[in-house]
Amino acid sequence: MPDSSEPVYGDVMERLLGAAALFHGAETLADLAGIDMALLLQQSGLNSSAERVGLLGAASKLRSEIRIGREFADVLRVLDLRTKRIALQRTYSRTPVTLAVLGDGFGVTRERARQLEVRLRATVRESVGESLDRASRWLRRLAGPAAEAGEFRRAVDLIVGDSPPEWREAAEVALMQVADFEPIDGLVADAHFRQLVAEAGRLAPGLADEIGLVDEGRLRAELGTADLVEWEGLLRNAGLFRVRGRLTLRDTRRVRVLLALQEAGAGCTQSEIAGMTGIADNSSLASMLSADPLFVRITKDRWGLREWTDEPYRGVVNAIVRRIEEGGGSADANELVEDITTTFGILPATVRNYLGTAKFRIENGQASIVESPETPVASLETARDVVWHRDGTPALRFEVSEQHLRGNSQKVSPAVAQQLGVGLGGSVRIPFVRPRKVDAASLIWRSYDPNGPELGCLRVALGACGATPGDEAFVLLEREGLRLLTDASQFGEASADD
Repeated sequence: MPDSSEPVYGDVMERLLGAAALFHGAETLADLAGIDMALLLQQSGLNSSAERVGLLGAASKLRSEIRIGREFADVLRVLDLRTKRIALQRTYSRTPVTLAVLGDGFGVTRERARQLEVRLRATVRESVGESLDRASRWLRRLAGPAAEAGEFRRAVDLIVGDSPPEWREAAEVALMQVADFEPIDGLVADAHFRQLVAEAGRLAPGLADEIGLVDEGRLRAELGTADLVEWEGLLRNAGLFRVRGRLTLRDTRRVRVLLALQEAGAGCTQSEIAGMTGIADNSSLASMLSADPLFVRITKDRWGLREWTDEPYRGVVNAIVRRIEEGGGSADANELVEDITTTFGILPATVRNYLGTAKFRIENGQASIVESPETPVASLETARDVVWHRDGTPALRFEVSEQHLRGNSQKVSPAVAQQLGVGLGGSVRIPFVRPRKVDAASLIWRSYDPNGPELGCLRVALGACGATPGDEAFVLLEREGLRLLTDASQFGEASADD
């Protein structure tokens, strides 16, 4: 190419394309995508003159082909006032009014308003139909099947940005109508993309497992969307969720916990699971872990997936009983302690504590189960948690804590349980006569509990009495019905016989 201060655009492009074919074997324009432009300029001998090659002329021609805003506005500008109102208020409006409203405004029937709109559409189609079709093709190239709202706005601006302000919205709406783009959640999408959204919503349940995790690879294959840019937007609009990188039908606590545990690959404490999943309600998390067959306790403090262990942790007592039963009714006590300690990550003292309860017997180093343990006799007079009401009725005394108000039980002495008719291994529910209309209390004395009996279901009664943490509470021990009091002046340490 002759050296010139004004290189000709057409000659430059011809030389570039020739060099691409000669040096890189390019056969189509698509092959240019893999060629380094700086190298191509050097190979074509254009690197020294590249900065003097003007592209504005080509850009100006391209812009005149793309932009249709002013051309569209010129068609509407010459219409009569009534037809202009139809265009701006209904046909090419983002918030179109009804034909009835238009008709009332013009003093004509709804049908007449419809006829005027049909005529308007025909006029626009005849005058700028080809331009709108061409512009809609450019919009699809620029935006693809779907784009984020901001990106889509930039594409539309390029095409109708030359429209006068008063006709700008009408031009945008007309362009979107021809190209069949509509706003959806977070995107503006064409008809094909919207169809893919509907199809994804239909297919996903059939590609999900029993937990709700969707086989994303199969979903993409079924939809034919391997290279779709706005894949996440499609999933969102199809009502699907992304949890820890996995596709799921629902974002549930169950799915969150399952995926978190799979990611951890080992048992986790409840607080660790809460931190990983963002589940703040510890009580509901504990209930779900306990009730859902997917999850089991791996150790005393750690939860995992059921598939990870042949023997979930169900408490020390259950573990002791199982091993004794597997041993034919007895098991070496020392081996029992070592085995359970190692398997469930608990302290040896914890196992020995349970072996020392009335449920078990150790003779000659062998542990066995006591089928009907005897209840030890206990006296109210020596019970540290018992005081006496001034009318002579014995009462349980304890200090109210936050745990009581959250639903925790109160440990009581064996004497309290026996006063209310409960022996070792027994339980009973006793209503409150004060306060009234609250949940009945529950008293249970497990033969394997080293801490003794416990009185539960106190939360509602304590709340009805206005008890707060740090208050003293007194429960009068009468089998016919309990009375809960908070006035310490009615009680003393002495028994009824003093």
